[in-house]
Amino acid sequence: MAETVHVELPRRELGETLAATLGERGFHAELVDEGETCGLAVRYALDERQRLIDGVAHAVESWVGDNMLPLVVERMDGTCVVRPPAE
Repeated sequence: MAETVHVELPRRELGETLAATLGERGFHAELVDEGETCGLAVRYALDERQRLIDGVAHAVESWVGDNMLPLVVERMDGTCVVRPPAE
């Protein structure tokens, strides 16, 4: 079984947006609502290739930002594409 980390949240409505953000970064997050307590159960995405793509894309995004380049990073069909932003 995959390791899971629990993230406690002060409000349930934060869970969906945080789960989506974590999903974009190679994690799988499920909302856990237990009465007064709300949070996310987070684990790595099952697909190792997807985790690799997400890690590379995140590193490239950091590089683009650190160098203040006018570029965006897109994930497409198992690749990372660095391109100018759409006009």
